[in-house]
Amino acid sequence: MVKGNKPSKIFLIIFDTLRKDHTGKIYGNNWIQTPNFDEFANDCLVFDKAYPESLPTIPARRSIYTGIRTVHYFSNPPQNYRTDDYVLNLGNIPGWHPIPHDQTNISEYLYSLGYDPALISSLYHQFKPNMNFHLGFWQWNWIRGHETDKFKIGLKQISLKEMKNKVNSSIIKSTKIPTEDSLESLYNRLHKITIDSYLRNTQNFDDDNHIPNQTFGKSIEFVEETLHKQIFLLIEEFAPHEPWSPALKFRDLYLKDYQGNNVIEPQYQDNIDYLTAGELRCLRANYAGDVTQCDIAFGRFIDFLQQKNLYDNSLIIMTSDHGFSIGEHNFTGKIPMAMYPELIDIPFFIKPPGNISGPKHISKSYIYHHDILPTLFGFLNSEIPEVFEGIDLSYFVKEEDRLINGRDYITIGMHAVSLYKDDKYALITMNDQSDQKLFDLENDPEWNTNIAVNHPDLVKECFEKINNDVRGPLYLGGGINQTEMMKWYQIISDHKLDWEN
Repeated sequence: MVKGNKPSKIFLIIFDTLRKDHTGKIYGNNWIQTPNFDEFANDCLVFDKAYPESLPTIPARRSIYTGIRTVHYFSNPPQNYRTDDYVLNLGNIPGWHPIPHDQTNISEYLYSLGYDPALISSLYHQFKPNMNFHLGFWQWNWIRGHETDKFKIGLKQISLKEMKNKVNSSIIKSTKIPTEDSLESLYNRLHKITIDSYLRNTQNFDDDNHIPNQTFGKSIEFVEETLHKQIFLLIEEFAPHEPWSPALKFRDLYLKDYQGNNVIEPQYQDNIDYLTAGELRCLRANYAGDVTQCDIAFGRFIDFLQQKNLYDNSLIIMTSDHGFSIGEHNFTGKIPMAMYPELIDIPFFIKPPGNISGPKHISKSYIYHHDILPTLFGFLNSEIPEVFEGIDLSYFVKEEDRLINGRDYITIGMHAVSLYKDDKYALITMNDQSDQKLFDLENDPEWNTNIAVNHPDLVKECFEKINNDVRGPLYLGGGINQTEMMKWYQIISDHKLDWEN
């Protein structure tokens, strides 16, 4: 708990799929163009060892919105509700469920502390039938059109022929011909359908009207309308989640001498043989370009706060839910057994009211998403509810960096896979222990050499800490498996695109 002026406005900004190693110079990236992230960091506590406690998107949000670890509930999902959420059709994705009815939402907590809560979000998963993430917000605005949001099925601005050409010029050109009804064939089919949906949704958008600009533009509008109010604004920007389709001028900051398709989305694969070297470069450039567009939109919002003399006395927290594999360790996507740094490392900034002379790095303790809510209570000098499982990070405004008791390691859950990590070792393990990868981080900082077979005692020790943190049965099955994927992909593949007739 930190004593000081109570902020008049609180902003929690969450980007989806923003990798720590792409969030500017503050995290060691000197080639990506993110000047606004870089400048913002100068006023912030910068946490160097920040992680989600569970993945992917919805499980991570549950811990942020409740202050309670989602991984405890992997084996005990909510029952008796209906949804048409395609993600659940991949199998029983643990944690991909509404916030449990007996848990209080961040909106309700902040209202009890005297703030009018609002949510401005382009994260369409939050608004699917029976999801309740907007519960308790006095205003919420849904920015439509990302990925496969059920926003548009028709065409107005372009013809069917033009749509066919746009899709075919945005997809991966497979270097091998898959057999009919194989998983590879269905991957390719789903890839095409997903991109068709995204391009329909965004057919009316231009370079100045991309989704991050809409999200932060709506946020500026909201703040202008509530200048006299004490507000808590949660900004959820789904970018830089794939598909990545930045303006070509931003893509081309990072891509030279490329003549192939403008590939905007990879498949979720445990090898990258399906990509040419050029396609991989294009994917990475489009991701970086999307990050730069996010940085520009974020910068507009920060500039607005400064122009209105709101910035200095505001509390601003900026983070991401997780990263993404773009060919590293031979993976693309968010694959549970690929919980390497590119997927799990996240940026985490806190700009306190009154500002600090920063950046002030906090690097001795591991921190989690579920630390956000207790930290908000700490800044507001309010008693932290016992139900919270996180810790108050507001102390670091006045205190020097130190190791917090119990925060010398982290554990993360994703599907039926868990990760243990401390400063010396990292273990990626199936929860039934059928597949395990152990890395010596002091001698192998890139996580390339699996030493699990030669160190069974270390594996056992790390696994026991995972078990202890879950405080219940580890989730063992019902997640993504090839049989379930094949069934669902077959259903999707039967969907005919109108330009294919």
